[in-house]
Amino acid sequence: MKHEINKRRNTAIDTNPIQENGSASVSGIESAPSVRFSMFARAITDAGKRLGLIVPSFRSPPHDGDLDRTLRRHSSGSIVAIRVKDRPFGAVIADLVEGVIVCNRLTEREAGDVRNVLWDAAIHVEQKSHSTSTRRPTALIHRSRPTDTTAAA
Repeated sequence: MKHEINKRRNTAIDTNPIQENGSASVSGIESAPSVRFSMFARAITDAGKRLGLIVPSFRSPPHDGDLDRTLRRHSSGSIVAIRVKDRPFGAVIADLVEGVIVCNRLTEREAGDVRNVLWDAAIHVEQKSHSTSTRRPTALIHRSRPTDTTAAA
């Protein structure tokens, strides 16, 4: 029984549920749709704030499962809900960008300029996620025993 509890808590020595169905890596997490959604939402939100725009909150999925994007306006701010599942991710990014445009009720000219900046922010997220290495520097630590003689180097 104790072994079963440990398995459920992912503390079994020989079992790692993430890797049971094939090889997985830390970089694989960044390709998960929900993680990608949050990375792009954060970048687009930051870019919108730098432009002085009122940026909405983003969530997924919309309450109505039949819609790709919904917008709710509140006195405390707007919420844009976007469906990520079963859609090309480019369409999800476009909905993030358009959510900012619609929430700010921009003119056609303003919207074009803002779109360029927001898409540029999205492109930088994609480039950064591809170039990020999962390798970390390693520090070797040697703990000497009281019987060892050590000298400063």
